[in-house]
Amino acid sequence: MAQTCANDAASANAQCLPSPSGRKVEAPVAVLREIVRRYGTPTYAYDINRIRAQVAKLRTHFPAAVEILYSLKANASLGLCGVLAECGLGADVASAGEMAIALAAGFSADRIFLTGPDRSLAVLVHLRNLPEVVVSVDSVSELRLLASEGLENRVIVRLRPDFTSYATCSAGPDSRFGLTWDDLSSCREVLRKAAINVIGFHVFSGSQILSAEGIIHHVRGGVNLALRAAEALGMAPKFIDLGGGLGIPYAPGDREVDLDIIGAELRSLSQRVAPARLVLELGRYPVAQAGWYLTSVLAQQTHRGRPAVVVDGGTHQRGDLCGLGLRVKGFAPVVISRTSAAAEANWMPTDILGCLSLPGDVPAENRLMPPLEPGDVLAFPNAGAYGLAASPWLFHSHPAPAEVAFEGTSIHTLRSRRPPESVLDDQSLLANAEPQAIRGHSPGFGGQR
Repeated sequence: MAQTCANDAASANAQCLPSPSGRKVEAPVAVLREIVRRYGTPTYAYDINRIRAQVAKLRTHFPAAVEILYSLKANASLGLCGVLAECGLGADVASAGEMAIALAAGFSADRIFLTGPDRSLAVLVHLRNLPEVVVSVDSVSELRLLASEGLENRVIVRLRPDFTSYATCSAGPDSRFGLTWDDLSSCREVLRKAAINVIGFHVFSGSQILSAEGIIHHVRGGVNLALRAAEALGMAPKFIDLGGGLGIPYAPGDREVDLDIIGAELRSLSQRVAPARLVLELGRYPVAQAGWYLTSVLAQQTHRGRPAVVVDGGTHQRGDLCGLGLRVKGFAPVVISRTSAAAEANWMPTDILGCLSLPGDVPAENRLMPPLEPGDVLAFPNAGAYGLAASPWLFHSHPAPAEVAFEGTSIHTLRSRRPPESVLDDQSLLANAEPQAIRGHSPGFGGQR
């Protein structure tokens, strides 16, 4: 939700506060304060209206012929997934757990794409029970696996990009995912012998791209590669999944990606590949700017010669999964616990330290902030994607933070805060654990008889 405050038409519930570069961060201060009053900290809060607005922008700028999927890996909160299903998106999932969430959230099975390399038993059970799900195949070995399992799911073949990736989180020619061009001959042999319903291709080349030219380079490269692969395999694709990649402005110097230019390119590519349909799988773009990570100041400290404070959250609950450098580049957190802030002349470079006994637990470094005191509440913007679910939140045996959604002034619980003792759930002392003998083995070294 970090964005420039263009005029005075901002919601009466919002307050514009300076960021380190002079750009303004628009924060729904009143509702965030109420969330803290009800739920405490640390807490994730998600603006549902912002999620719907992001989807509406995609609908406005992109052609209807482009199928848009929500990638659950960005944030698999059941409540948020339900909102995105209601918005009419399909789902991109990468595990049995994400599949279960997508189904519970209301995504139709025939609009779920299973991508990624996980083909565990739990995933195969889902595929057997849900033949409508589309499966992205990552290797020739996986094609053989699907054939041996007799699965009836439609298949798209993932291709390793043969073009340069301009993404912050790159997945270019050196990616570990997908078939190389040299693999296609073996792929053709498997398809000749097995009854596998291949309906298209999947080319993912990276994420967090703010340059429209970079996105265009990726989608053009993906279409070109898919059409060449289709010719090599002697097939006419029905779907070409071009991945995602649309970035959001995490830093004050970043600008919103230009959807007009990208939409025009997608219209041209849609006409080129017709009657095949293009597919985009977007995770970060719909949800990142809707999220706020709320933490409270516990103590004052110093760090590298600067004023610093310790908060009750940290990088165990909001990791920097893709190495975006949010610690030093991201917007400063907003102080929401006061009705007025100190004059900007008194602001100073400040470090925000997490509550872990870990030197690297520094959610924000050298951010221009007003003087902070214990009890102040900080709201980190742009926290809706790759937050809790992508973090090692069990470190130090902290329970998960609360998760809350809000629509205007209406507040909804998505995940209740658990007490610290909840970390003991599903654990047992060895003395209380039920012993399970290993059949056919004696307790000798290496399980030998």
